[in-house]
Amino acid sequence: MKPMISRFQFYLLTINYILGTTLFVLIGRLVVQAGQDAWLMPLWAGSFGILVGLFWIFLFRYYPGKSLVQIPLEAWGRYLGTLVSVLYFLYFCILAGWVLRNLSDFLNGTIMPETPKTVFHVMFLLVAFYTVAQGTEAIGRLNQIITPFLFFPFWFVLLLAMVNWDWGRLQPAFHSGLGTILQYHSFLGFPYMETIALTILFPLVKQGATRPFLLGLMTTSVSLSMTLFMIIGLLGVERASQLTFPVYTTVQEISIGEVIVNIHSIISIILLILIFIKLLVLVYGASETLRQVFRPKTRWPHFLGLTILLSATALSIYENPIQNEEWDEKYTFIYDSFFVLLIPFLLLVTTWVKRTFEKRKGG
Repeated sequence: MKPMISRFQFYLLTINYILGTTLFVLIGRLVVQAGQDAWLMPLWAGSFGILVGLFWIFLFRYYPGKSLVQIPLEAWGRYLGTLVSVLYFLYFCILAGWVLRNLSDFLNGTIMPETPKTVFHVMFLLVAFYTVAQGTEAIGRLNQIITPFLFFPFWFVLLLAMVNWDWGRLQPAFHSGLGTILQYHSFLGFPYMETIALTILFPLVKQGATRPFLLGLMTTSVSLSMTLFMIIGLLGVERASQLTFPVYTTVQEISIGEVIVNIHSIISIILLILIFIKLLVLVYGASETLRQVFRPKTRWPHFLGLTILLSATALSIYENPIQNEEWDEKYTFIYDSFFVLLIPFLLLVTTWVKRTFEKRKGG
């Protein structure tokens, strides 16, 4: 398997993957949990994400050139390894279903309320599978080309909103600490533990994925912290905590004279592209798992089957945003821990035992 994407491309992919649905779903919830200190939470959670990332990197160094779904096959054999790989396939599919549903909720709630959700799901999936079919290099280059068109307009539009800034909305500061992030532990699961999907690309990064992955985690944490800082300063804690999409509302209210009005369409496009990047990585992870484990001769029938499966998953994964929020707060961390901490830990222990036994046998 030859490396196909550069370190810089993987760095940008890590950032956009984490930002993906986070800007949609989490901004308001974080403000509810930590008030005016919510901007500190991405820094605490990001530190945890880096520790978990180092743990995965430690495991991958025992299996150079192997992906997340190939390691169980080598460590635990064909049957048990295949079972674990199928579990990761289902995990990627469920995450992709969640992302699709977040996307259709946003479009129904802001731009096209009458359009059936399935239309959004299928349209985005068709584009995602077409991109995946072009290969890993196409994904890396696509993300690299569009990132400047996301970064600069996003921060420019937020800076335009500074006419509504009030420092008093951020006071009193530093009244919450690490205890807040421990109470709201679902933030550790989503989005940081979900970055395990990016490890499917580790063997394809030229000169190693370690540095760009960790730098991507750090950059995203700082970006989320700055975004929250600005949202609180612009909207205040009480208002931001009651809004479904605070970032969208912040930009929607920008009006400077008669020239700069109604520019919220810019932020809508940016958010939709970010969520598409996250969907793209998850779709790639699911399709690559099938390819690496079962080695089909042609991939298009699987793409068609996955389109139907993911669209149906997105439609049935929860009934309303309140149910989604309850699941996120109660079960996300535990659910993600099974795939992100427990299985990699067992793989690591198995690897140590096998290598120790082989050394003694060889000696």
